[in-house]
Amino acid sequence: MARKTILKATKKLNRANYYSNEMDWRYMSATYFKEFLNCEVSTMKKLNDPVEDKAEALVQGNYLHTYFESPEAHEEFINEYHDELYKADGEKYAVTKKTDLMIQTLATDNFFNYIYQGEREVILDGKLYGYPWKARIDCLNVEKGYFVDLKTTRELHLRYGYLTEEGRKKNFTDEYNYALQMAVYKKLLQQKYHKPFKAYIFAVDKQKIPDKAAMEMPFDLMAEQLDVIKDNIDRVASVMKGEIAPTKCGECEYCRANKQLTGFIDPRDL
Repeated sequence: MARKTILKATKKLNRANYYSNEMDWRYMSATYFKEFLNCEVSTMKKLNDPVEDKAEALVQGNYLHTYFESPEAHEEFINEYHDELYKADGEKYAVTKKTDLMIQTLATDNFFNYIYQGEREVILDGKLYGYPWKARIDCLNVEKGYFVDLKTTRELHLRYGYLTEEGRKKNFTDEYNYALQMAVYKKLLQQKYHKPFKAYIFAVDKQKIPDKAAMEMPFDLMAEQLDVIKDNIDRVASVMKGEIAPTKCGECEYCRANKQLTGFIDPRDL
């Protein structure tokens, strides 16, 4: 078995290889970095034994994204994932029809159409804290100095717990740490173009009548997450290189599936 090239950008990114397992080893990404923060063991399992993820949420999310990329990209995606989108009789699954409604919710919004102007699906790479990183940006407007990320979520106003220090409940952007992702994109863009960029999110949810929102990611939240990256990237790199053993979170799907009881605990420790 060939030795993996780990966090060394000796091969250029392109549309064909961006999501490949090889490039996931060569370049860090916001997606994998967040997964390492959550559970190192499950993330290493995913890197070492990659499988094509045809989860419904992922397929539908890409169905929406390709619509706003280009008609050609959308048609290509439909052809590739036809069986996940359509029934045997040719009718769309109910979930696909729901995604069509989410698409129209954004596509018929004047403010969205005004802002969502620029180059689509832009591949970007650069160095952060001594390591190569990659990013793929939904919409980039270099001239006006902003980029846009499309997000889908179960319900815009759903809450996921409490942020004690901020004195507020967590929303979906907190739960999935989109501030870290946007911080990486912003930093890489500013390195390349030597100018400031604003980070925008357009989100649409999966309710019967979809809700939508336009958000600008605050600078302070992104700055905090850059500190998180700086403080943890050396450990993540060491785990990827096999220099230190990965730790398990004990709570994710992988950890639950491989859990073995070793004794009794106090119920107050749950």
